[in-house]
Amino acid sequence: MSDVMKVGVIGCGNISPQYFKGAKLYSEIEIVACADLNVDLAKARAEEFRVPKALSVDALLADPDLDIVLNLTTPQFHAPLNRRILEAGKHAYCEKPFATNREEGRQVLELAAKKGLRVGCAPDTFLSSPLQTARKLVDEGFIGSVFGGTAVFACAGHERWHPNPEFYYKLGGGPVLDMAPYYFTVLVNLFGSAVSVVASGKQVFAERTVGSGPLEGSKIAVETPTHNVSIIEFENGATVSAMFSFDVQGEHNLPMLTLYGTEGNLSLPDPNCFDGELRVCRASGSWESLSLQHNYEGARALGIADMAAAIRGERPHRANGEMAFHVFDLMVACEEAASSGQRVSVASRFERLPAIGASEGESPRF
Repeated sequence: MSDVMKVGVIGCGNISPQYFKGAKLYSEIEIVACADLNVDLAKARAEEFRVPKALSVDALLADPDLDIVLNLTTPQFHAPLNRRILEAGKHAYCEKPFATNREEGRQVLELAAKKGLRVGCAPDTFLSSPLQTARKLVDEGFIGSVFGGTAVFACAGHERWHPNPEFYYKLGGGPVLDMAPYYFTVLVNLFGSAVSVVASGKQVFAERTVGSGPLEGSKIAVETPTHNVSIIEFENGATVSAMFSFDVQGEHNLPMLTLYGTEGNLSLPDPNCFDGELRVCRASGSWESLSLQHNYEGARALGIADMAAAIRGERPHRANGEMAFHVFDLMVACEEAASSGQRVSVASRFERLPAIGASEGESPRF
């Protein structure tokens, strides 16, 4: 096996430039091929980011040079395409969410185990310097025993900026499945598995208007809840309140992610980013900024680089399918609890893996 694992990308849409750019930071991986149902788009991305091969989807899956296939399709294709990738004998890494229902998610995990292949899934922002520092601080008891927290994402809707936002408002879309992966992945990395949820949710607007791009002015019929408030119990005893909404007009003034401990509070940066400030507040003081105990540049593809290093080192990778499935299971539980008005148990569990080692340089010590 080469020291550098070769990656092919399927799906050259809106998110793909972040991966093409991010992969260049990590010596463990190299993107050497890309594909899209829109062949011209694949060719344009290949030229823009100097990717050697622009292929059809079938040709990419059959390419013997590839070790890992990065699946950047829209959510309804994540699990079906992951199965095709695994059947082709390649490791699969996909954008979030891991699936659109629990059964297809389980099928992907079962097929990967049968084939002896890896499955990874975004988000990998929890591997960033600030959020790995937060993990280290929580593990060391920096704010005592962490018993609770709050998580908030709220905006007026992605149709205001996204050129093709319809899928956000169809079944399998909505703010929980779209944005909660960032927050929940951080929380389960800090606390371990979630065990139950109570929630309330609603659909505030029946229709959305596209605000930019070639579809500007067109209407989208909303088919999914767009405002959810959940209370989540974790296996370690912590309780977190979470709000995810596409219905909040204007900016809110709530913190994105805060942890409450017996000896103080910890404010975390936006979990959708790889940078940001960590702050602490003790009972007798005010908020103070903290120095990071990890110091490396993060970008999308960090999780793929860790997976490549883990394959070579024969250890589990951190942005793995089991954790991604648990996060998905938790998100579905939030929506089920809101629709039923009942407490919903989260049945899945995953192994909480060690944090990335602290580093003085620009590369994480996997």
